Amino acid sequence: MSDLIVDFTLLDTSSKQLKEIQREFKDLDEWKSDIKSVVGAAALKEAMTDFIDNWDDNRERLLEDLENVGKMVEGTRDAFKGVDDELAKSGKKK
Repeated sequence: MSDLIVDFTLLDTSSKQLKEIQREFKDLDEWKSDIKSVVGAAALKEAMTDFIDNWDDNRERLLEDLENVGKMVEGTRDAFKGVDDELAKSGKKK
């Protein structure tokens, strides 16, 4: 029988990085008004507004996906940690 090796450090790091990416995507909302204020031409401003609105929709979906993947990573980490703890307890009883 082969051993299963779980890299808890990698799972912890992945969870933290996913949260940081989420934070970055959420903070992008602040730049919208800055961009609109520096664009002078009406047609360009309208195009930028359309782009920003489209970006907002896609960003929201990305944020949801990042949150879901983060929950899966944490759930995987926690499940393996629970199994590891149980196996350690049963090994000490013998």
